[in-house]
Parts: sequence; C-alpha cells; structure tokens
Amino acid sequence: MIDLLKPLIDWDVLPRHHAAPGDMIVAGDESTSVLFCLEHGTASGTAEYNHVAGDIISLCEALALDNYATRIEAITDCQLVMIRRATLETALRTGGKLVLPLSRSIAADVTQRRLAG
Repeated sequence: MIDLLKPLIDWDVLPRHHAAPGDMIVAGDESTSVLFCLEHGTASGTAEYNHVAGDIISLCEALALDNYATRIEAITDCQLVMIRRATLETALRTGGKLVLPLSRSIAADVTQRRLAG
C-alpha cells in the first residue's frame, strides 16, 4: 500500500514521531483521525502480526472504524510518519471515485474478521 501512496502524498512535510521499545503507538479506542506509517523499526498489536518498516499501522481499522480497536506497541526503536486520515482519503480519491469506498469496504471486511477471530 505504501508504494501506491508514495507518489500521492508529500512525505517530506508530514510530522515524524519517535517511539522507544515498549512505548504505546496506538493505545486503542482512540480516534483514527491520525495514521502512522512505520519508517523504521518494528511494532506489534497481536502475537500473530508484527508491523515492519513501510507498513501503515492498522490501516484497515483506520479506514473502517472511527476509533482504533487494537493497541500497538513499539518492539524496537520506531520512527513514524504521522498521516492525517483526510490526507490519506484525498490521496486515495485521486485514483477515481470508487477507490476510497472500495478501500473502506475491503477494510471493514478485514477488520471484522480480525476482531472476531
């Protein structure tokens, strides 16, 4: 996903955030109005899935929900790019009228399955 977004977003102007090992990146039940792209490091929300450099953390939850459901913690030193959801939505809309609604629909399906399992 990040490779598709790179040409659509001016990454140089986005704020950065550092998280040390053990720091909470997403506490859960907080607004999905800000997303985090992991530039460097590793983070985890569940035992089954680790986020690595290049991942947009909890992207499906951010597209499908108003609040994050999963807590995400830094495993190693993490450098994060902060992306406002409105910036992501604008970037996705450049792909056509159906890209954002289809992305949300797919994200909702994935999120429901993850949270149910």
